[in-house]
Amino acid sequence: MKLPEDGDSVSVVWKNQLGDIRAGGAVLVDGYIYESFEEDKRVKWRCLDWKTGEEMYVSRVLNPGNVIYADGMLYCYSIRGELALVKANPSGFEIVSQTKVSLGSAQHFAHIMIHQGVLYLRHGSALIAYKIT
Repeated sequence: MKLPEDGDSVSVVWKNQLGDIRAGGAVLVDGYIYESFEEDKRVKWRCLDWKTGEEMYVSRVLNPGNVIYADGMLYCYSIRGELALVKANPSGFEIVSQTKVSLGSAQHFAHIMIHQGVLYLRHGSALIAYKIT
């Protein structure tokens, strides 16, 4: 959507109805949207051009989840407990490293956060901290 300076109207720049973001997984990095979404009961990760809405890639390498960004990398935490470090690159979903969260219990739905070089992740009653710098 685009608003003119006077704010009296709105126009659609582009729209994309391909997916449904449910796990809170989207970030804007250097003009690209990286997100986890569901389409036809299949979950995928993709990259969209912010200005045009063009789909740069789609990947099903990792289960859906949420994503944050720091220092050129995407930190992806899936609903299956996978924690992956992924290059923020519109040419493809490239996992640099991956681990499985084994502490805690129940569903892996909590959002991750980064503060002062530490990634914090909650799984049930467990709080896990990873030094990432």
